[in-house]
Order: sequence, then C-alpha cells, then structure tokens
Amino acid sequence: MRIGIALSTLSVVVGLAVLGWGLTAPRTAHAFLEDICVPRVKGGLRNCLAPASACRNPAEALNRGCLLEAVQFAVIPPGRSMVHADSTYFIAQALGYRADVAYWIAAYNENSDYAQYAPIDQCGGQATSTNSGASYITAKFNGFQRTNNTTDGPLYHYLLNFSPNGQGTDVHGASGVQAVYPFHYPPPGYPVTIDSVYQGTLYDLRQWAMKGDEAPGLLCTAGFTTPNGSSNFSGPQCLANVPISGNVPLLENYAIGPAINITSGPKVLDNSNGVVDYTQLKSWLDDKSRTTGVLFDDPRKPPVPVQIARIGLYLHSLQDASSHGTFCGDDAPSPPGGSDVGSYMAMSSGSVKLAFGTYCATGPHLASHVQETGTGDASLPLRDYVALNNTLDELILFGNNVAKPRGWIVNPSLLPPNVVGAKSAAGDSAADLKSRLVGRIVQGQQWSRAEVYASGIITLPLQRTDAQDRLNTMNAALGAYSKRLTNANPKLTPLQPMPGNSFVPGDTSVCFR
Repeated sequence: MRIGIALSTLSVVVGLAVLGWGLTAPRTAHAFLEDICVPRVKGGLRNCLAPASACRNPAEALNRGCLLEAVQFAVIPPGRSMVHADSTYFIAQALGYRADVAYWIAAYNENSDYAQYAPIDQCGGQATSTNSGASYITAKFNGFQRTNNTTDGPLYHYLLNFSPNGQGTDVHGASGVQAVYPFHYPPPGYPVTIDSVYQGTLYDLRQWAMKGDEAPGLLCTAGFTTPNGSSNFSGPQCLANVPISGNVPLLENYAIGPAINITSGPKVLDNSNGVVDYTQLKSWLDDKSRTTGVLFDDPRKPPVPVQIARIGLYLHSLQDASSHGTFCGDDAPSPPGGSDVGSYMAMSSGSVKLAFGTYCATGPHLASHVQETGTGDASLPLRDYVALNNTLDELILFGNNVAKPRGWIVNPSLLPPNVVGAKSAAGDSAADLKSRLVGRIVQGQQWSRAEVYASGIITLPLQRTDAQDRLNTMNAALGAYSKRLTNANPKLTPLQPMPGNSFVPGDTSVCFR
C-alpha cells in the first residue's frame, strides 16, 4: 500500500490518525501552515514542524513528508502563519490602512483556521483572557473552521471549483480555471470579470466581503444560491435543503477519510451550541462577552466593524485557493482507466457531490505547506507570491470602496485608486507595489505556473529558516519600510508593529504580561 506521508506501518497509523485534514478532532494546521509557534518548553519562537532536512530521508521528505513531521503535526503548539497574518498586516499598512484596521483584518484572516485567534508575541507568549493581550483576541465562531466537517467550513480552505458537466473534466486548465490563480481564468478574468460559474464558493464569499455597509447581505453554504443563468452561485437567495457530501481521502488511491454531509442554505457562523447563521456576525463582534476587540487607534474605541472581519475571512480563503491549488484545486481527473477522480464539486441527482483528488489531503500536500516558508536562499513557492499579489489587489479595491469612506485609511497617499495601472499620490501603481513588496518574475512567463520570482520586501523575510529570526526580520522590514515612507513624506503616519511585536529584536517590553 502506497501512502502519502511515510513508508512504514507506523506512518500509516499516524497518517490516518493525525494527518490529512484532522477532521475527527480539532487541528490547527491549514494552507499556509503556521510557521511560527510558541516554544514547547521554554525559549523563543520555534518552527512548528521540522523542515525536510531534519527527516531521515530528506530527499523523499522534500516532496512527500516524513514520520517526524507527522508526529509533530499531531501535537503542533499554538502559532500562526506569517503569510496569512504578518504579510497581510504589512500589505494593509503599506496601502495606507490604519494599524488597528490592518491588525483586525489579519486577525480575522487567521480566525478562519482556529475558530478563535489569540496572537502570539515576539517573546513566544500567547494572548489570553487574563493578560495584556486579551483585547487582541477575536470572537469565537467555528463555521469557517477548516476542521469543522459538521459545517461547510472545510470548503472555505479546500476550495473545490464547480464542474458544470458534472465530471470535473471541464473545470481544470485555461478553458475552465487554474486554482493557483483564482479569478484569473476564464478570460478576460480579474478584475474585468469575477467568475461565478466555476469558482462559486469564492465568488459568493467575495461579494459578501466587499459589501460596504453593515447589513448582513447574502452568504450561502459553500456559495450555492438559486440558479442565475449558468451560475449556481450568483442568485438572489441561498439554495435550500440540497444535500452536499463527499469523503476526504487520507490514503492515496483509497476513498477512506472523514465525511462531509451537510445541507445547502444560509452559511453557518457557529454550531457549537445550536446553529447560528452568518447574519449574526455583527452582533457577535459587538458582544463584549464574546470579544473585547476594538479599533484601538480610534479614540471612540468602537467594536471591530463587521466589514473588517468579513474581508479578513475572505482573504484567508483567497490565499488558501492558491496554497491548496496544486494538490486540490488543479488536481484534474486522470484519463479513463486512471485512479484519480480529481478535485471538484458538481450537481448529481438533486445533490452536490464533493470529489477530492488522490493527493488532496495526503502527505505530499502536507509537505508542500511545510515548504511555503523557511526556504533559505531559494525562492518561495509560486503560490506564496500569487496569494500575496492577490491580497494586495483586493485590499486596494476594499480600501477605495469600503475602508477609505469610513476613515480607516490613515495614509491615503499610499493607496492606488485601482488595480489596473493608476498611480497613488505617492507615485505607485498596484504593479509597482507588488514588484517591490511581493517580488518580481525573473524567469518564465506570468500565468504559466512555471514563473520564478525573486522575493520582495515582505517575502524575503519569509525565506528565513529559523522561526524567531523570520519574525524578527519581518518586523525589522516593516520598520525599515515605515522609515523609507516617512523620509519621503514626513507627513505620513508611521507604520506600526503588530501588537506584541517590536521593530527591535529582543524588546520584551511589548510582550503580553
């Protein structure tokens, strides 16, 4: 039997018990796996999982994972992803967002994985309800949580594209979509058109996240609405009472794994104590018994606005679409006679069938996430650059349409007016900022899945192999970029480190107490 994570019988047991999705018990691993974790004993921050070089057979582990990584995954300590959190936070401030707004966008981005996000500081301590980090903890709701297979939560991380022909053969490639490039295909693509035929879950989440007002709007289970022409995701109301089901494979070539059996309707916000739907998100953010989080740079100290939480949740799924793309989104059905059903979802006999390809939840997939940071002198994987470029674009649009009219942009001269070439008052277009902050292509053609990037200001720190050094370098890069901006324009409000962090390594005064 050939399995995804290791070669021994013990590896099979470990793989079945703790790898794949970990849906039988809450697990915190996810796309853009957390890469900085609190220490297991004492000391500074640590890598959450061992790199491939620590495995008994590093060459194989580079592409498949190893038993050591599997065991560590089973007991992974609290942490965060520097792609989901720190990089998103940096990008938002670089576009002019006020620091508190940038923080809560990043925090609710991470909330999507944990159900409740409690930040860790640069000393290796975590915010709790009894220390100084209490007011930086998000509200708790599990409807988007990756491990909650009693809701559609997993489908906001493993985003299955919809197959109109029901076989999955029409959804992959340039004629359908390429998951590593969400919304780029089919042509003309982003930002001219936002695909609502294939990429329906993401489409539905995006239209909800881009709403400017506090009204609940429309958000549906896995995105399914009543039909609207060729789209099953852009109708005026949620599709009602249609079964949605599938099994997540944990062994290659075997349909063995946790089951998802849910029903279409309004998106579930939380089901830990009865079912609460998405329309209650604002009331939960306003409820001080659920979170004391406020816009801490606003003199009025209002609760975190629902628009900020919505865009954070959306950006997480957008980033995951690229991160999971290779093994889930772009995993096409194998030719007739092959064993891989591919990854997609489709209507079938009055229900929705979820199909997960051979490698979607197995060891090669896990190994790929371990390699998304800490690459040393080598560039990051393509999906890192694509995810952060998309984040920058969407934060420009949200910034102009939602954040700026509400006073959440403190440095408006840094915000380009659109994503198609117009320049900010500081002289930068979206493309300029992506090249500077995320990276530039040095080999291959864009959209080919073969392009190679040289890292930019944000992504270069992510290559650091040591977790503490990676965070310190990112914080220092944010401080240096702030100085660069304020030197050019002294009227700008300086950028701020994330709560619990400092531009100075070793500064313990900022840590939660």
